[in-house]
Amino acid sequence: MDVKFLLELLNGLPVEQYLNTLVWGAFPAEGEAGWLLALHGEGAPKRLQARAVIIATGAYDLAVPFPGWTLPGVITGGATQILVKNQGVVPGKRALLSGSGPLQLAVAAQLIHAGVEVTAVLEASSPIWKGMRHAFDLWGQWERMIEGWDYARAMIGAGVSYRLGWSVVAAHGTESVQEAVIARLDGDWKPIPGSEQRIAVDTVITSFGLVPNNGITRMLGCAHTLVPEKGGFVPTRDETMQTTQPDVYVVGDAAGIGGAELARLEGRVAGLAAAWRSGKLNDSQVSAAYGRFRHELKRQQRFAKLLGILFTPQPGIFTVADAETIVCRCEEITLGEIHAAVADGARTPGEVKMLTRCGMGNCQGRMCELNVARAIVNAAAEKGTSLQGMDGFTVRPPLHPLTVSALAEAAELDDV
Repeated sequence: MDVKFLLELLNGLPVEQYLNTLVWGAFPAEGEAGWLLALHGEGAPKRLQARAVIIATGAYDLAVPFPGWTLPGVITGGATQILVKNQGVVPGKRALLSGSGPLQLAVAAQLIHAGVEVTAVLEASSPIWKGMRHAFDLWGQWERMIEGWDYARAMIGAGVSYRLGWSVVAAHGTESVQEAVIARLDGDWKPIPGSEQRIAVDTVITSFGLVPNNGITRMLGCAHTLVPEKGGFVPTRDETMQTTQPDVYVVGDAAGIGGAELARLEGRVAGLAAAWRSGKLNDSQVSAAYGRFRHELKRQQRFAKLLGILFTPQPGIFTVADAETIVCRCEEITLGEIHAAVADGARTPGEVKMLTRCGMGNCQGRMCELNVARAIVNAAAEKGTSLQGMDGFTVRPPLHPLTVSALAEAAELDDV
């Protein structure tokens, strides 16, 4: 469905819109049903109370650390798209792409069209062979396949090498990237010794998938589970997209990576459920509306599952970092310090945080949480530690950095 059409439809409805507004906190409404949202934005109220909340906060890039990944010139695929598409700026002249998933093809094509020399695209997975067993799930995804072919044509036309089962394992340079070291990976995505190659580049773009941006649901106390195939910690939902907290719904990539089409359909499900719960729609109206897109929803869910099967990072890629590699960029905590915390008894990211300050910076652990979880598992493998059942960092307000004056104003609100 066209976004412009949706915006025009929204403008014709009795709906308040607050643009450029940040939700920095979410709390149960004191003494009454519903939820209280703390807002920050010009023209927006300082707080907003709602009986039902539908959360669609999307996702952000998963960054996998490796020696040299903090050098200027190493950026993520999402950041590259913002530079090229939104700002018309290229990140460098000679780039290497490394990661997993179809986003790499899109980024490569955009860079080529912008005049950047793309030396190679390294795909850590082997999606062609894995995908043959799930060919049925690709049926009907014609627009995506055509889009992918357009990207591939751009790469072929520019003579870009596309290597399956390869990844960047290090970046070298003095003040910025000058050289990348790449290696072939085994089935667990662990670098194969002796396969290393060096490539002269000024830009390394990594794209190992996305992480659900679900700080609001975690702040509200919704149950979450770590599911690597869905991108990380994901909220538990029922068939109406409702979480374990009443009248709190979450849709799209914030609930597990699945793409724009699935997000749109999940939004419709949650909207119908909230309208029904508020008495605006009856059972027959909801059933009729849901019946019009039920099959398409199932098809998009199958495709999202396929993406998880094909491109979820495997444990070996998280062993590329060495003891001196910084994992938490905000607080400059190295992998060695995390391993030392595990040796001292830390068994969860939260316990590592208490011992090292890992995850206490401006990003509040968004960049490092999953990497810390993987580091814990790798460091304590002999003790049977696993990702299953592991809790992440505790999420507290504010969700994002705020000015002192904004926090002072919020302190005057009795309900927050």
